[in-house]
Amino acid sequence: MGELGLNKILGALLATALALFGLNALTTYVFRDKAPHGSDHGAGHGDDHGEPKTLAETMCANFAYCLPESEVLTASIGGPVEAEAVFDLGAALTSADLAKGERLFKGQCVTCHTIEAGGSNGTGPNLHNVVGAPKAKHAGFNYSAALTGLGSAWSYENLDAWIKNPGAYAKGTSMSFAGIRKDADRAAVIAYLAKNTTAPPAFPAPLAAAAPAEGATPPAEGAAVPGETPAVPTAPVPAEPAPAEPVPT
Repeated sequence: MGELGLNKILGALLATALALFGLNALTTYVFRDKAPHGSDHGAGHGDDHGEPKTLAETMCANFAYCLPESEVLTASIGGPVEAEAVFDLGAALTSADLAKGERLFKGQCVTCHTIEAGGSNGTGPNLHNVVGAPKAKHAGFNYSAALTGLGSAWSYENLDAWIKNPGAYAKGTSMSFAGIRKDADRAAVIAYLAKNTTAPPAFPAPLAAAAPAEGATPPAEGAAVPGETPAVPTAPVPAEPAPAEPVPT
């Protein structure tokens, strides 16, 4: 091979190497990661910009959509979180439907319980005079250890918790009843039990209405009160004009 041929081969190899180097540099330029705004390009992990920690920071850094954490949480769950309503047992008992309570008792309880005075025990004890009575104290009935260890009496609040979920109220109870989860139905049954109790305790007082926040300014006189229809002002009635005095002739 002559010197000219060797030079051609070396030139071709050099051109290929230069082409590969240029292609690599071009790729790096086009697809390189952009540094965060406000920092120098190519800044490493030692700069002051840390990785976003929260959902709000991530959204703000990547999408320029900056919201407080509370608003991000609200948006992520599809709406504001409402506080669970508190069951007002006193109000529910006061307005309970006794006829419905009797129907529910006969439909769900008579398989195991009697309720008339002097009634016999069945799978469960007779429930006459049960409201306010000590727990697990009905004569002649063999209670499970789960109930005998509870102590105290069958107050309205205890009956409500027991009837709602017996297994959760007294773990290990032999009562297999699943419970009555609907508040109004449960109150109706408890009111029916009270009706079949001689001199039952008074129903618990309904929960007091929410008091205004401390430091809140009462509405000014004549101002509209939330929940009330504001009064429509009445236009004054014009007075009748006085009769004209006669003009002297």
